[in-house]
Amino acid sequence: MSGRVHVVTGAFGYSGRWIAKELISRGKKVRTLTNAVGRDDPFQGMVEVMPIDFTDHDLLVSSLRGADVLYNTYWVRYKNRKDGYAHEIAVENTRKLFLAAEEAGVNRIVHFSVAHPHKAPDWSYFRGKVEVEKLLIDSSLSYAILRPTVFFGGKRDVLINNMAWLIRKFPVFGIFGMGNYLIQPIHIEDVAKVAVEQGESVEDVVLDVAGPEIFTYREYVTLLAKSLGVRRLIIPVPPIVGWAVGKAVGAILQDRVITRAEIKGLMRGLMATDAKPLGKIKFSDWVATNGAELGAKYHNDLKERKYTDPRESN
Repeated sequence: MSGRVHVVTGAFGYSGRWIAKELISRGKKVRTLTNAVGRDDPFQGMVEVMPIDFTDHDLLVSSLRGADVLYNTYWVRYKNRKDGYAHEIAVENTRKLFLAAEEAGVNRIVHFSVAHPHKAPDWSYFRGKVEVEKLLIDSSLSYAILRPTVFFGGKRDVLINNMAWLIRKFPVFGIFGMGNYLIQPIHIEDVAKVAVEQGESVEDVVLDVAGPEIFTYREYVTLLAKSLGVRRLIIPVPPIVGWAVGKAVGAILQDRVITRAEIKGLMRGLMATDAKPLGKIKFSDWVATNGAELGAKYHNDLKERKYTDPRESN
C-alpha cells in the first residue's frame, strides 16, 4: 500500500464497505470512521478503525488527520427525533464533519447525496440532502458530489431483498399508483468504482450515478417476481394505502419497511436520470442470476444498523 490514507465513513456498512473494498484493491491505505456497534470486520484488520463522534470536534479532526480523500456515506434513512435521529440532525453532523475535514487538511471529499434532491423540497430527507450539498460546495474543500439512484447487489441491498421477501410471502403485491414512473438501478460495485475514480480526480463535480437500464416501476417489480420463480398479482394502490400497509408490516417485524420520503421520491421519478449512465452491470442480468437467493430471509434494517445513536453511519 502507498500514499496518504483514504477515509470512509461506515466501511462496515453497505456502500462504505464496497468503497473500502475498491480502495484496498487499488493499493490504498484505508481508515473508517464508524459507530457501528457489533458489526463484523470484513477486512480482517486491513482497515484502520476510528470512532465517529460528532460531539467531539478535536477527535473528528484527529481521526481525519493525514487523509487524502474522505468518502462520506453518512446519513440517516429515518426521521424519529424522540429516538435521537432526524434529517436535520444529520445535516448538522455533516457540517461538523466537513469543518473537521477542512481543519485536518483533507484534500478532497467524495460525498454521497441522492438523485434529484431539489425536486422534492417538501420532504426533510431531500431538503437535508440539498443543504448538505450546499455546505460542501461553499466550503474550501475540493469535492465530488455523487447522486445515485437506487442500489442493488453486494449482499446488503436491504430494500430489494425485503421487497423480494414480501413478494415471496404474499400472493398480491401492491405498487404505488399505476407504477409508470421510472427507476434506474445501479450495482453497488459500479457505485464504488465511480466514487474511487472521483477520489482520484481534482475537479469539482456533481454527478448523477445510475445504471445502464431504465424500467417502469411495474416492470421492475414484475422482473423481480419472475426472477424469484413466483407468479404474483401486481395491483395499483393509493400511495397512502401502500405506506399504511408497509407501516403495519413494519410494526409486526419491528422495522421500517418503507418511508414516505422513499415513496415520494420513487413516484416523482427521482430514481432515474437523463444523464449518461455510469454503471455497467445490468439489473436484468444480475437479478436473473441472483433471484433464487433474494428474499429468502428478511433483513431488519433497524436492528442491523442499531439506530440507537444519532452518530451512526450508513
